[in-house]
Amino acid sequence: MKNKFQQGDGLTPRLLFLLSARLEETIQTVFSLKKGKWLVITNRNKWFVKKYASLSQLEKQIQLCHFLSDQGFTQVILFHSVTPIIFEKQIFAVMPFIEPAKKTFYFQTEEEREEALTLLSVFHQQTEKLPEKITACFPHFDQAAVWRKRLTAFQRELPELIRYFPASVLEHYAEAGKWCLDHLSDQPKDEGKLAVIHGDVASHNFFRSADGTLYLIDFDLAAQAPVLFDYVQWTNRVLPLVDWNLEKVMEHRVITPYTHKKNWFIYTLFPADVFRECRRFARAPLKEKKSAYKHAYELTVKPFTQRKIFFKRWKKVWEDQQG
Repeated sequence: MKNKFQQGDGLTPRLLFLLSARLEETIQTVFSLKKGKWLVITNRNKWFVKKYASLSQLEKQIQLCHFLSDQGFTQVILFHSVTPIIFEKQIFAVMPFIEPAKKTFYFQTEEEREEALTLLSVFHQQTEKLPEKITACFPHFDQAAVWRKRLTAFQRELPELIRYFPASVLEHYAEAGKWCLDHLSDQPKDEGKLAVIHGDVASHNFFRSADGTLYLIDFDLAAQAPVLFDYVQWTNRVLPLVDWNLEKVMEHRVITPYTHKKNWFIYTLFPADVFRECRRFARAPLKEKKSAYKHAYELTVKPFTQRKIFFKRWKKVWEDQQG
C-alpha cells in the first residue's frame, strides 16, 4: 500500500503504514496538533489520532463512550473500530476528526456556562446508570486527598516560589488551603450519589463543532466520585471569569442544589487553581518558564486583593451557618 505523507512528530513511517493498512485508506498528510495528538488526512477521510498511556486507560474510555452513545448521549466522539492500534508497546486511538467552530468554546458568557452545565448534568445522569463492570474500571476519586497533596507540594516549593512571587501572597494561600482542609475533615460526607465524573471540566474539554454541536471530550481523568466534585471544579474555573461573584455562579440551575451541601463553601474557597499553576510553573522546563510564570501570576498575584476579600466573606458565611 503506497502512501505519501509528511511525517508528524512522534508518528513513525512504520506506524503510519500500519495505520493505513488498518484503515484501508491511503495516508496523505499528518499534522502534529499537540504532544501525543495528530490530524491524519487520508484519501477519503480526516482522522484524529491520540496516544494513550496504557491499554487499560483507553479500553475503559471506549466502553464509557459506547455506553453513553447507546443511551442516546450523542455528544461524545466515538472511537473508530480499528482502535486500539498497538505499535512497539505504544497505544494509539483513532477517532473521526470533527471540524471545529470558528470560535473556540469558552465559559465567558452566561449562555456558554449554562450550556456546558446542562451537558455535564446529562452526562452525569447517564453515568449514574453505568453497569458495574464498566464503573469498576474507573478509580475512586478522593478530593480531600488530592488537595492535601497539592497543599503539601505547594508548601514544599514555597522557598523557590518566594523568589518570584510576594511571600505574603503565597503565605495567605497556604493558610487558606490549610484552613479549608482542617474544617473539611470535620464535616459529614454528604456529597451525594456516586457516578463516573469527568474529572477535568476545563473549557478546552467542551468542544464546539462547526455545525454547532457541543461535545464533551477527553475522559483521561474520569473517576468514580460524587458528581459534586465536577461542579466544584467547574466553579473554580469560572470564578475568575465572573470577577469572583459566587452568587452569580450559584444562580445556575444545575449548581444551585449543590450549594446546600455542608462542604460547598469550603470546596469553593480552596485555592486549587493557585496550587496547580504554581506547581506547573515550578516544574516547567526552561523554555516554558516564561509563559507558565505569566499564567501563575495572573491567577495568584494580580487578583490577590479580590481573592482575599472573597475568602474572608465566604469563610464568614460558612462560620455563621455553623452557628
